[in-house]
Amino acid sequence: MYAQDPTAGCYMYYFQYLTKTYCVDATNETGRLGRLINHSKNGNCQTKLHDINGIPHLILVASRDIEKNEELLYDYGDRSKASLEAHPWLKH
Repeated sequence: MYAQDPTAGCYMYYFQYLTKTYCVDATNETGRLGRLINHSKNGNCQTKLHDINGIPHLILVASRDIEKNEELLYDYGDRSKASLEAHPWLKH
């Protein structure tokens, strides 16, 4: 639904944990600050999956030293045709 509406935005992050695929939907406003980090295929952060008491948790870690006032960026990983057509910025 989001992928086909360029006015809504599309901020989905898919990951696998054990035998299931999960999706974090950061399209709508919440109190979680990770949703405010922008996309870049060559970002300075990356996601890491950690199991805490059998529950998957995603954390962002720096992939290199980050300068003061530098924007935090990570790869959202969405390469679906519909998303790329509606949100060409995902290509970069």
